[in-house]
Amino acid sequence: MASSDEYEIGLIENETDARLCAQVLSKEFSSLNPLGIFNKHSTEHLFENWLWPLITEVRDEKLSFLVRYRPTNEIVAAMFATDLFLYEQNQPNGYPQSSSGNPSADMFAELCHQFIHQDLPHKLESNMVIYLVAGATNSQHAGKGIASRLRSHVCQYAKHVRGFQYAFVQTSNAATRHIYTTKLNGKETSILHPKNWLRKTDDNQDGTYPFQDYDDEPIVNILVELK
Repeated sequence: MASSDEYEIGLIENETDARLCAQVLSKEFSSLNPLGIFNKHSTEHLFENWLWPLITEVRDEKLSFLVRYRPTNEIVAAMFATDLFLYEQNQPNGYPQSSSGNPSADMFAELCHQFIHQDLPHKLESNMVIYLVAGATNSQHAGKGIASRLRSHVCQYAKHVRGFQYAFVQTSNAATRHIYTTKLNGKETSILHPKNWLRKTDDNQDGTYPFQDYDDEPIVNILVELK
């Protein structure tokens, strides 16, 4: 990291900071994330339909963090996280039981379902797996080690302060995948190229390939054993 004095990591604890963090993530996902670009989702769409509802739902768990640039007090990075057990409990009728109408959401939900029921070493319980749902860094502050430090901090906090045993993340970005597998010793439990994903819906059990023209990074389920 450029300088530990320049950047400060802290919990997202109030609505104002939560909104600013959702804005930072929305901007980066719409402009730099391969799937976000493919789907042509605007910053506003991601904020209103994904990231703001997400942080509103999980903020009180106190597992989500921000990075603040001290010289300007600007929030330049964030990570939204939740207890995977609670996340699953809050979506009892989700994919694959019922489609959401959003192909991207259904694809990630199917992979999450696979992880919980096939790849997780133990039966999922409360306070066992922290799910790192979404994280990004302001592109103007990229290349300074912020992303690695933030993810390491969240994992250490989850283990040593909250008692989690594992972290789970789904990546669609090569740099993020590298951080989890190389720097945090994560294990890739499954890899899916979106163009090969067959989506079945409630009214179309034969299925379609909504991402057949996608030719970028795969979706990777990664399990990190927290130490």
